[in-house]
Amino acid sequence: MKKPVPLKYSYRLISHGPVTLLTTRRRGRPNVCTIAWVTPVDSDIVAVVVSDENYSFRCIRETGEFALNIPGRALLKKVLGCGSVSGEECDKFRRFGLTPIKARKVKAPLIAECIGHLECRLLPGYEKLAREHNLFLARVAAASVECGLFDTQWKIGDPRARTLHHLGGTVFAVPSGRPAR
Repeated sequence: MKKPVPLKYSYRLISHGPVTLLTTRRRGRPNVCTIAWVTPVDSDIVAVVVSDENYSFRCIRETGEFALNIPGRALLKKVLGCGSVSGEECDKFRRFGLTPIKARKVKAPLIAECIGHLECRLLPGYEKLAREHNLFLARVAAASVECGLFDTQWKIGDPRARTLHHLGGTVFAVPSGRPAR
């Protein structure tokens, strides 16, 4: 079961730099891709870099929205798989056994197996940044997280709340479970 996250804390779902599964819905067809270049810019604004050769880039430009789904460690093989094929050529939800669920504020689906979600709409004037740097700026319209894994920050003492962090190639890191203070 998912619970709403107050928007003033939504940036904390990604401020630690986790890998995300970005979802879109274009012409009635859902899509998912692995994205590591995501960062909060403000408490309710995110920046996402997506290659202009990527099918998801075209989906975002056409629809103006997307969702960022935050996978836990258990989804590592599916994260790798979603980053290895084009959504233009196959249904990645079906191929990798992911369950699309309805979002509250955007048409892009959320991924049920993920532990957190940000529903995003592009900010006006994004076209120049997208054209020159493959950068999209978006406002978070809604955020949710798996119950018990996040209050105002991730509860990394719970192994289910340990997110994936891309180190390059097929190498990922996972938080140890002990927050540094």
